Amino acid sequence: MTEGSTAAPGTPNGASRVPHSHDPAMVAEGRAIVAAAAARSVPVRLVGGVAIWLRGSAASRAALGRGYPDVDLVAHKRQSRALRSVLEDEGFQPERVFNATHGARRLLYHGPGGWQVDIFLDTFQMSHTLDLGTRLEAEAETLAAAELLLTKVQIAEINAKDLSDVAMLLWDHEPGDADGQGRLNLAPVAANCAADWGLYTTVTDNLAACADLLDDLVAGAADRERIARRIAAVTEAVTAAPKSLPWQLRARVGRRIRWYQLPEEVTR
Repeated sequence: MTEGSTAAPGTPNGASRVPHSHDPAMVAEGRAIVAAAAARSVPVRLVGGVAIWLRGSAASRAALGRGYPDVDLVAHKRQSRALRSVLEDEGFQPERVFNATHGARRLLYHGPGGWQVDIFLDTFQMSHTLDLGTRLEAEAETLAAAELLLTKVQIAEINAKDLSDVAMLLWDHEPGDADGQGRLNLAPVAANCAADWGLYTTVTDNLAACADLLDDLVAGAADRERIARRIAAVTEAVTAAPKSLPWQLRARVGRRIRWYQLPEEVTR
């Protein structure tokens, strides 16, 4: 499906879902999947660029919004079978070979026109491994901002698109001690980084890279300064958190040994 199209998988009775008029196509599609799953008591949350767009303000969307070619979701592994039923009843086609091989932790489906739905089951395993199941239901529709940030800044070979998503998230979310609209809970970010030196290293590297790129990403001085201040607050929190013994032992080895995984490429 091309960006801006309103076509969508049919509901069981054959009716089409109608996206919100100002939503990018994949935002509307993602919200529809979350709603269809919720109607059958299967909690699912959006992650990735679509989730960040959905949480963004009009100003951040205008400045840093982009094309979103697919939908990324997180669900509980224990409800994998129920979620498969939801998706297939909604007209999505499973990637059968991939699901048979990786279905314990990840599922792939395709919507009309071939756009992809990528579902992580509790565990997000890319450059680093994150537990997303424990706080899956902290907020409605999307993962909480803390987990959205972690899934972006854990990317070891990060690109400008993902750094732009980080800036977009921090445009609208103030770091602090709670979840909620416009808030980014520092506790989960700091706790994850305090347990894993490799994750800490990638996260702090990427926060610094985002700060360095702000002049190119954000036109307004006040917006740049606000995002830079929030980057500094996250960096300070993960740096100050007491570190685990495994973290300290791994820190002695440092960068002499690679500290991240090379994630499997998935054709989109």
